[in-house]
Amino acid sequence: MGMISKIIGLIITGAGAVLLFWGMNSDPTYSFIWFLIGMIVMSIGFGLISGGKQPETPEPPPPTVTEIICDNLDCDFKELRDFEKGDYILKPIDATCPKCDGSMTIHGIYIIREKEEEIQI
Repeated sequence: MGMISKIIGLIITGAGAVLLFWGMNSDPTYSFIWFLIGMIVMSIGFGLISGGKQPETPEPPPPTVTEIICDNLDCDFKELRDFEKGDYILKPIDATCPKCDGSMTIHGIYIIREKEEEIQI
């Protein structure tokens, strides 16, 4: 919907406003009918004015990483990998530690911030 539909919407809204106010001042038997017709015509006009706006595209989720640590207390191996669906903290991993062949567990899931957030005071 382009500029023409917005102009038509303004004209229809104006006509609805005229009908609305004419209904307030005319014969009491018809005033309610003119009032309702004016409201309906105005709502159609507002629909034409506001219609055709592009829907906002949602931001993609921020990148998330999973921290995997070896369960052996003597080993200090730590690995960061991309988050996979089904990851949760303290989940045992099927892979073994490349350093000591021990078992590994997910110890953290983190979001990587790309933009610095402004602190408002």
